[in-house]
Amino acid sequence: MYLDRGIGKTIAIIVAIAVAIASLGVALFLIKRGEAVISMEKQSSQEYFTVVDILNRTVKIPRNLSRVVAIGPGALRLVAYLNATDLLVGVEEIETSQRVVGRDYAMAFSNIFKKLPIVGAGGPNKPPDPERLRAVKPQLIIMSRTYVDLYSPDRLAEEVNASVLVIDYGMAGYLDVDAIKSALNLLGKVLGREERARKLVEYIDSIVSDLSSRTKDLTAKPKVYVGAISYKGAQPFTATQARFAPLLLLNTPSIVDSVSGKGGYMQIDFEYLMQQQPEFIFIDENNLNTVLNDFAKDSSKYCGLNAFKEGKVFGILPFNYYHTNVATALADAYYMGKVLYPNKFSDVDPISKTDEIFKMFLGKPLYKDFVDGGYPGFVNLSDKFKCG
Repeated sequence: MYLDRGIGKTIAIIVAIAVAIASLGVALFLIKRGEAVISMEKQSSQEYFTVVDILNRTVKIPRNLSRVVAIGPGALRLVAYLNATDLLVGVEEIETSQRVVGRDYAMAFSNIFKKLPIVGAGGPNKPPDPERLRAVKPQLIIMSRTYVDLYSPDRLAEEVNASVLVIDYGMAGYLDVDAIKSALNLLGKVLGREERARKLVEYIDSIVSDLSSRTKDLTAKPKVYVGAISYKGAQPFTATQARFAPLLLLNTPSIVDSVSGKGGYMQIDFEYLMQQQPEFIFIDENNLNTVLNDFAKDSSKYCGLNAFKEGKVFGILPFNYYHTNVATALADAYYMGKVLYPNKFSDVDPISKTDEIFKMFLGKPLYKDFVDGGYPGFVNLSDKFKCG
């Protein structure tokens, strides 16, 4: 049986139309599906942004960041400097169990830290605790570079299911100004405190510039020794540091810089001090009692130094305590400048300047808290060392 040619042609047209409609439906489906994928990708990219940390790792940062922990020496300090303690959901045990006085950021915010859950022991050579970190459900872990040798940040991120950002602002006990500013700017972006970071960086630059401008053209500079410097526990008078941070800001060498031009902590022989006869001596007040006890045992060696005999022994506030307390170190620089170059610092009241610095970094004056906490403060210590 044969179909009429006209009917066959009509059927062919209908089939063609049907195929076209089906193809269009598939295309529309694929387009819609593609739009959905694009939409999901767009939504995902809006939930995170990326930064590169000190280890050159690309780290995803949640845009709705509200749950943060900071672990390792110095990490929590920078969070406090950026006025971002409201984002914290936990702290290391060292922040609540150790003496607060001497850690400028803890002195300002210990009341907040004590109310937060403990996320690990903290301290040198103490690795992070993934289980305790996981319990507080952080979105971001800010990790000190000093922890990297103890625990892989990528492993920690996987185990805690949180982003891990590694930061560093230089060697403990030193002021690497560029590293400090870079760390503040990076964390400012991450924590939503970019304007705060900008103001802090500008303030640091102004301090560094002011100290340098007062001393850079001086040709005659006194011989200076800084003793009993804090470093991993109590230290004697002969414990010192080449390229001492506040002195560097004052363009002034220490008498031990020639022993180690690259810097670093060291134990110096008393004989060397006798040979050099520093005109001014500063003592880190964190170890003042250690020096006083040694002086009581044998005052003759101290009294062989002209600075002790002439009453030129001064105290400074300790700034190396669970990494560098930047604000305290800057305050020390002004006091040391006032002692060494009174004419160049005639307009500076060291105590007022110290509280100005603390208020800028931490929102409150802290000098009195140091004194109330047992440190003599910015004073001549010669009345504690009687020679002759």
